[in-house]
Amino acid sequence: MGRQDIKTIRRAELIEAVMTAIHRHSFANLTVSQIAKEAETSTGSIHYYFGGKDALLEATMRHLLSILKDAISTRMRGKTDPKQRLIAVVTGNFDDLFFTNQSTSVWVQFWAYAPYSPGLARLQLMNKNRIRSNLRSELKKLLPEDSVETARIAIQSYMDGVWVHAAQSGVRTDAHTVQADAIKFLELLLHDHM
Repeated sequence: MGRQDIKTIRRAELIEAVMTAIHRHSFANLTVSQIAKEAETSTGSIHYYFGGKDALLEATMRHLLSILKDAISTRMRGKTDPKQRLIAVVTGNFDDLFFTNQSTSVWVQFWAYAPYSPGLARLQLMNKNRIRSNLRSELKKLLPEDSVETARIAIQSYMDGVWVHAAQSGVRTDAHTVQADAIKFLELLLHDHM
């Protein structure tokens, strides 16, 4: 593996600092100074590497979306059975690299703020559409057409609810338990088809 340049390393450190700062202080109270303190750097670094706080927040969200996309892709790789692919999509949303206490806190706060930020709103819509498409693709192979959208909404609502509950509960998140529960939910929802 090649060496990363200092810019790449510094950008990654700032993204991690944003996640830590949001988790500790909340999105609403987040300041450039808090981010800089978490990254052990100056506020000027944020402007130098990202051009400002909003661009850094968008980069942080893109980072989380990339982890999510990779988790789902990895779980789906080599699977051809629609039931297994559906499970991969849903459990990928709760992958242990992605579904952590810090990530759930940051994720839910980002999405709550998205309606007020065009950049974050665009990322939220992109994610929602990707998940919708993945779910619909597999559900079409498992259910009658007139049931697909109802099942898709139920699954997406379930996933959103798990994220919100995890972020608000203050209880340590156990991704493996959440994944097992998600599979049980799918089995209950689609019991005649799984």
